[in-house]
Amino acid sequence: MKKINIKIAILLGSIFFLFGIFTLPDYGINWDTINHLPRGQAYLHFFLTGKKDFSDLPDWQQYYQKPQSLGIDADIPASKVQKRSLYEGNGTTFNWFIVHETGGHPPLSDILSSVFNQILFKQLGLINDIDSYRVYGIFLSSCLVGLLFWWVALRYGKLAGFFASLSLALYPLFWAESHFNNEKDMPETIYWSFLIFTFWKAMIDRSWKWMLASGLLFGLALGTKFNILFLPVVIIPWMAAYLLPLYKRGSLQKLFLENRKLILSFILIPIMGGVIFFVSWPYLWADPIANIGNVIKFYKNLGITTNINANFVGPLGVNTYPIQWIVFTTPPVVLFFSLMGVIYSLVTLKSSKDKLPLLFLLWLVLPIARVTWPGTTIYGGIRQIMEYVPALAILSGLGVYAIFKIISFKINRKFVITGFLLLLFVPHIYKLISIHPAENVYFNSLIGGLKGAQEKNFPAWGNSFGGPYRLGVEWINRNATEGARVAYARELMPNIPNIWFRSDLSVSNGYRSGYLKRGEYVIGLVYQGTENYSYFDSYLERFLKPVYEMKVDDVAVLKVWQNDLAHAKLGWNEAVNSEVTVSKSKEGLRFDLGKVQKLSRLEIEYSQDNCPELTSGYTRLSQNGKDWEQLVGVYPRYWRIGALAQQPINGGFIEPFVGQEERFIDLVLSPKNTCLNNIKSFKVYYFL
Repeated sequence: MKKINIKIAILLGSIFFLFGIFTLPDYGINWDTINHLPRGQAYLHFFLTGKKDFSDLPDWQQYYQKPQSLGIDADIPASKVQKRSLYEGNGTTFNWFIVHETGGHPPLSDILSSVFNQILFKQLGLINDIDSYRVYGIFLSSCLVGLLFWWVALRYGKLAGFFASLSLALYPLFWAESHFNNEKDMPETIYWSFLIFTFWKAMIDRSWKWMLASGLLFGLALGTKFNILFLPVVIIPWMAAYLLPLYKRGSLQKLFLENRKLILSFILIPIMGGVIFFVSWPYLWADPIANIGNVIKFYKNLGITTNINANFVGPLGVNTYPIQWIVFTTPPVVLFFSLMGVIYSLVTLKSSKDKLPLLFLLWLVLPIARVTWPGTTIYGGIRQIMEYVPALAILSGLGVYAIFKIISFKINRKFVITGFLLLLFVPHIYKLISIHPAENVYFNSLIGGLKGAQEKNFPAWGNSFGGPYRLGVEWINRNATEGARVAYARELMPNIPNIWFRSDLSVSNGYRSGYLKRGEYVIGLVYQGTENYSYFDSYLERFLKPVYEMKVDDVAVLKVWQNDLAHAKLGWNEAVNSEVTVSKSKEGLRFDLGKVQKLSRLEIEYSQDNCPELTSGYTRLSQNGKDWEQLVGVYPRYWRIGALAQQPINGGFIEPFVGQEERFIDLVLSPKNTCLNNIKSFKVYYFL
């Protein structure tokens, strides 16, 4: 029976792996990629060769990798593609990271991702440079799908195990993030889950080998993310509940005496974890105490803050945002089954000898509780606490088990009810297919889908963290004219690998031209708040019609614009206000239009004679001269329009607007006697 369960577990994991691999070319890269993969390659190269730079590798040469292809499909012969990764840059070597790292997340999963790149791209040439890294995440996720079946089937039967695996595999966040979140959140979730299983197995079977496996997994998890340090809050209460009956019977001491290797292995867990954590992170080596302290400060600042949305502050200051997010983003069928599983676990908790239901409940509750506790917060959804997802899936499997226990059908009718329960997943599967590859922006019918979340302005609605990038790039490659210019709406240049763009295209955020309309293509993710993120974002939304949109529930999560007259929206003709007055204020300059008008831009020419250059400044607007709204960005370092470069510059200053209805324009300047104060001439444009 156990061998059959193992075979089924391997089969289910393999199916997930194959689907994951074949859909990899549909997903872009995670925003955090540039912060992780170069570090992983630098450290891996050092561990493999002892070298602290990439001088022993061939020079990297630019080429075009067709983004729709999983294999090496370039505009040059595959044999000519240098076996050097895009993320093995001469500017991000081992030496660079040793000097410039200041803490952050540990690098172990960055290194392991790079191992997959080394084998699948460099050595075997099976998968292209970018996707080869992400096989790591797909592989780990597949292992977890198999594990859930095996574990649940051990205690509750194959049917419960199958539905647990199915609930996990089809959980929108899990499916999507398994494709491109292989630096921290997904690996941490898998290592966390395997650690709980191996520890449970070690205690139940009195196996020191399983306990040593727990030590290894603790090291892998600690080397990936510090979330694992919260796991004792799950393990210790369960272990106390499990061992309490032995203590009452007086056999606890006997257990310890007869299983000394088990106890020793238990003691070794933190030691093994600490060693793996330390050895895998060269940044720590020079000054372990100070540098580990920096890492701890990083996590403290990340998770504890007073900046919590007041709309989600519940009784006693509890942050209800994570709970609401989970309720609204869990498929209804999984939500129902898992609720049944929670009830069943509570009912059977007392009678369970190994207290496994308690372990599952603690596993579900702890990750959520630690970000709902008063004074804690979380941003961008709940991907940072994905450890709850496998527990929810397991409880979903237990819910199915409970349903069968209640119904108690005869054997021949079990197939009928099983088929019915499977059919409940069909609408959800159809939904996932329809929103692919943006499954991680899924909201369920309880909030009205993504459209409902948008209408309610639910924080972080539509935030895909980079998943749909690839579709926009493919559209540009198919439709852009030869030699066209491409810019991002707000993203940093490394957020899309440059090898995905056709070789004739020129890609730079310096091509953002705003009202100048120089014809550049612009690609950008769309989610809560992006329309007001910057001047350029507001300009794109208000002034241009997109040429391509990737939509979920009729809500765009990615857009491509072409910034030219042919795609401009109507109704934005402009004129010059000839009645504007300007005066010097205590803080800088004030322009009074005489009445409220839709602002287009302010242009100034100024003298640079005998005056200091501007150190910093910002613009604010008002209708009445009392209530002010400060525009995003401090100049000169903030560029509103890349094509205009920094402002002010060479005796000129341009401040573009997006139709704000205001009367007063204030320039708050430092120092106050800066050259920009020496106005020679100016114009204020407004929209008719």
